[in-house]
Amino acid sequence: MRKISFKRPGRLAAGAALMLALAGGGAFLAGTFDNKAKAAADAGPPAPPPANVRVAEAMTTELAPHSDAPGSVVSVNDSLIAAATPGKILWVAEIGSELKEGDVIARIDPADAMLQRDESRADIKRLAARAGYLARLVERHEGLGEDGGESEAAIDQMRSDRDEAQQNLERARVALRRAETALERTEVKAPFSGRVAAREIEVGEFANPGAAIARLVNIDDLEVTARAPDTMLAAVHAGDEIAVSNGLQSLNAKVRAVVPVGDTVSRTLELRLVLPATDWHIGSAVQVRLPRTTPKQVVAVHRDALILRADRVSVFKIADGDTAKQIDVELGAADGELIEVIGDIKPGERVVTRGGERLRDGQKVVIQDAAGGAMS
Repeated sequence: MRKISFKRPGRLAAGAALMLALAGGGAFLAGTFDNKAKAAADAGPPAPPPANVRVAEAMTTELAPHSDAPGSVVSVNDSLIAAATPGKILWVAEIGSELKEGDVIARIDPADAMLQRDESRADIKRLAARAGYLARLVERHEGLGEDGGESEAAIDQMRSDRDEAQQNLERARVALRRAETALERTEVKAPFSGRVAAREIEVGEFANPGAAIARLVNIDDLEVTARAPDTMLAAVHAGDEIAVSNGLQSLNAKVRAVVPVGDTVSRTLELRLVLPATDWHIGSAVQVRLPRTTPKQVVAVHRDALILRADRVSVFKIADGDTAKQIDVELGAADGELIEVIGDIKPGERVVTRGGERLRDGQKVVIQDAAGGAMS
């Protein structure tokens, strides 16, 4: 006869209890994970790592709104050297020749001038003899008085002849000096140091007084000439320094004069600026930056500090703890790489000039030097 066991129900109860325990533990773990996820969500996204940036200080400087006027580089001395005495051209300096003041730039045939000089010398000798004879004649008759047999009228005539001879002698001496001057002028000399830019006459041609021989240009003393309406020159005065650019290089030039005579056709005034030593060439086109108002003290930053967006303009300044703080600004006058900013930016504060495009407000930064290394 088979025996019936009553132990199986006990095993089933134990299995059920184990399953309930495992289910409870899973629920506990799931609740723990949910709490951590919720805490992470409440904390927001993780902070970005520190950004590498370069900085520059905001500064106080004088700026003014400006307009550009076209100009040209010119020489202070640019002349057509002319003949002062007639004659055939024997020699002219070559184009490009560098001459010092007083150097010969051309030679004119001196034959006629030498003949005139010799003729004047002969006239002087002849007239000197005549004047001497008449002077002695007058002296002799004046010593004799009326006992000499000559009337007072005759003696007066002798005096007149003597004086006339003396005047003729003086005229002859003047003619000699003129002939010597004409002879000297057969060597046409440079009135200033410069370069021969053009030959206006060739060897063998005849030059009359006033005929152009060559163009001589001083390439060391340069100026900029520009023309602009008087309304654009209202804030420009002699002695001011104004920015001038040739497209490749910019520099400051001092205003020498604002010529107060307008052109009746263009209605413009001429502006002259002294160009410092430079390798700019005469005739080069330049742009002259004319201030429209008197410059004023403003806070300015480098243009690279600007963060330009469709609806705002801002800069990042470095706050305490090397964090970047984004400041909205308005823009004012500009000059080269500097631009006026109106906003919560003070002189001496550091603003980001490199690396600002991806910065976030409040983000930590690592300030780099010009070589790219972190600054201590």
